[in-house]
Amino acid sequence: METLGKRIKYYREQLGLSQIGLSEKTNVSQASIARIESGIQKNLKRETMRKLAAGLGVSLTQLMEPSMTVREEEASYNATRMIPVARARDIGSLKDINTLSKKADTFEPSLSADKNAFYLEVTSDLMSGPVIEVGDMILVEPSAEIKEGDMVIYLSPTKRCLGKIYYHHNNLLIQPLNQDIPPIMLKKRDKTKYRIGIFRIREIRKKYGVTFADR
Repeated sequence: METLGKRIKYYREQLGLSQIGLSEKTNVSQASIARIESGIQKNLKRETMRKLAAGLGVSLTQLMEPSMTVREEEASYNATRMIPVARARDIGSLKDINTLSKKADTFEPSLSADKNAFYLEVTSDLMSGPVIEVGDMILVEPSAEIKEGDMVIYLSPTKRCLGKIYYHHNNLLIQPLNQDIPPIMLKKRDKTKYRIGIFRIREIRKKYGVTFADR
């Protein structure tokens, strides 16, 4: 995992793709992929990098990270598996998250280690353009630890939004990505009391095939 080419080969093989298969997914020639993986071609255009990242189902950041960081990612994100794709209407209550795999009609490959992870297809009530648009998919990790500044999805019986989370003593602040929505303040104990779900968003998969990681 010392070079970009080896990282691309690693992620490709995790998906069970041949160089030709990756070429068909990304519209990058098989000859170019072979040169990149062998280290002959090292200077890639950003658009080529975006195509390869999207075809491999990883973020551009993951693909470009140095070897030490990639190894750290391997510890938690070492196996590609198919996870359910949900729509906002699929989540009427928090308990629906645990049954998504039984209800979903569509599944997408992911490297997430969270066994409850799912993609949520963004609808008009969740979009916060230009960052997130209708038709994008966000990777939600319900079991993941949430840290200061993480991007999260906030779900309550009356409201849902995407935002950044901040802590202050025993209080939580959700700053919505959509600037038309006012900040949400609540005490930590209110999450259970009012059946509120706050879950980390690992990445944004754009409808045009570009993937962005939150971290």
